[in-house]
Amino acid sequence: MSPEEGLQAVVSLLRKRVAHYDWVGVYLVQDGKLKLGPWDGPEATEHTEIDIGAGICGLAAQTRETVIVDDVNQRPEYLACFINTQSEIVVPLMRGGECVGEIDIDSDQAAAFGAEDQAFLERVAAMMVAAYFED
Repeated sequence: MSPEEGLQAVVSLLRKRVAHYDWVGVYLVQDGKLKLGPWDGPEATEHTEIDIGAGICGLAAQTRETVIVDDVNQRPEYLACFINTQSEIVVPLMRGGECVGEIDIDSDQAAAFGAEDQAFLERVAAMMVAAYFED
């Protein structure tokens, strides 16, 4: 299985198994930008390339920390992808001290993500890095 196929399997499984994960994608850091990789959801996003520091995804990549947004309508920097999205979690994929990508999950429910989601997704992120980003 190629790394891209593996990442696709992970995002599809997350979306299928967790009811409040309405769109799940992986952005990869390439040429100093976040570029959309494998994703699973009802439709594609127009945000296929995001500058580091721009939007919630760019913020997570820049700070190298998980960002949880309970209400995307209250965050002016939020880059709207889907009209139904109410909340978002973005978890950096860290290799050493370097952000190599991130898991981005949107939910149609407000305040959908909590400490359990964060802990779970940070473990998933570590496993993804070990499996698909190690030299």
